[in-house]
Amino acid sequence: MIKYEKLSYLKFYQLSQWSSIHNHQLVIHNHHRIFTQSFIPYKRKGLVLIIHGYLDHSGSFSHLINSLLLDYYGVITFDLPGHRHSFGERGAINNFDEYIDILHSVLENYKSIGYNDETWSVIGHSTGCAILFSYLQVHQNVFDKMILAAPLVQPYLWSFSKIGVKLMGRKQKYIKRVYRRNSSDKNYLHFVRKDPLHFSTLPTNWLFAFSEWHNNTLFKIRGNETLYVIQGNKDTTVDWRHNIPFLLNRFPNSTCTLIDQANHQLFNEREALREISFHLIKRILKME
Repeated sequence: MIKYEKLSYLKFYQLSQWSSIHNHQLVIHNHHRIFTQSFIPYKRKGLVLIIHGYLDHSGSFSHLINSLLLDYYGVITFDLPGHRHSFGERGAINNFDEYIDILHSVLENYKSIGYNDETWSVIGHSTGCAILFSYLQVHQNVFDKMILAAPLVQPYLWSFSKIGVKLMGRKQKYIKRVYRRNSSDKNYLHFVRKDPLHFSTLPTNWLFAFSEWHNNTLFKIRGNETLYVIQGNKDTTVDWRHNIPFLLNRFPNSTCTLIDQANHQLFNEREALREISFHLIKRILKME
């Protein structure tokens, strides 16, 4: 794990202008030590919690963080266990329930230190969405708006991948990461490869944990909450043609907006496309 140095971190991820309202802390849950950050302006419209996806981290979403802060929303983020400045084996998780418990701990921590804004919303991306709608099955909803960007229900070509997971077996501990073309922004694709907080090998126990969640938990997912789904129609990371009907069926009060030509990394797409996502998010946050 790379040592955290605030000013270097904020500069690298183009967040330096917010240094005066930025704080970080470690939230302890069982054996996990979770790195959390907050950008809290004194005058704000509300709070937004961001849950990143697998292989990402809070700094990856600097465009989104900047956009929200410029519109006077406070932002809270955290790195998933084994990601970036959170402790743990890189990218590893034994059970998806651990993600749910960690989300709950982060929420309870910030509420306990006085962040009890009347308007508290959440934005999840990819695996972060799976964590969010799984969280709703075991905890009372505390969010005003729930926005799901490129949600993970099952990955693209999962019918083939799950066969590979079975054949691989648990003796193989790691596989090499394949960098996908998940954005049309060439600068972002280059940036990801040089980002010191990304890693190049993946623990197979995450695949087994996901497969167990998909087989044993997913069928229970349902609710009356309103989810606002945003999805790109060029996404080949998640199986969006399966995922979107699944979520709209299980959460019938929900809506989905498709963004033409957008890939999986909606918040790191070329500027014209990511601004569409940001416009949608701000419109949703302002809805009565």
